[in-house]
Amino acid sequence: MIRQSILLFLTTLLLAGTVSAQSKFSTKSFQLTINGTSNVHDWSSKATNVVVTGDFGLNSTSLEKINAASVKVKTTSLKSTKESDLMDGRTHSTLKADKYPEITYVFTKVLSVQQSGAETIMNITGNLTLGGVTKPTDLTLRIKTLPGGDLEVKGTRKILMSNHGIKPPSFMLGAMKVGDEVTLTYDVILKKA
Repeated sequence: MIRQSILLFLTTLLLAGTVSAQSKFSTKSFQLTINGTSNVHDWSSKATNVVVTGDFGLNSTSLEKINAASVKVKTTSLKSTKESDLMDGRTHSTLKADKYPEITYVFTKVLSVQQSGAETIMNITGNLTLGGVTKPTDLTLRIKTLPGGDLEVKGTRKILMSNHGIKPPSFMLGAMKVGDEVTLTYDVILKKA
């Protein structure tokens, strides 16, 4: 009887471990783009220094929960896709890069989770710090488990710079004015840390 109880207990532990395992992940590769508009032409910048870390609850096929996660983007790593040093300088100045060298997002809570085929769609909230101002910000994450165990996390989010106390820049003595709304697009591959 005691032997059967021990076997049952050990079997339960093993099954629990395969159903939901805790795993730490970090950045393997990333694409993070900020797209905006102006009264003259659209513009785009890409981040070249992004660090993502996460502690996730996984089952055998997908992400079940997020225990902790954060994103850090070096502000001066934002580079114009048109290779414009003038645009880069204005972007870094607008985001107060000298005083606030990082843009950060820190996860706080999962709002909802749903499965769509092989993809997990997770709505989360967290704190986005941009130019030294922190605001709660919701994100929709589209997450896939890739062959080999890596995770792909994709999504887009529109952000108003003015919500973070940032005045959209103007150029050429005010002749070119940048729009307040920007669109953040991200596609990150995470590997087990």
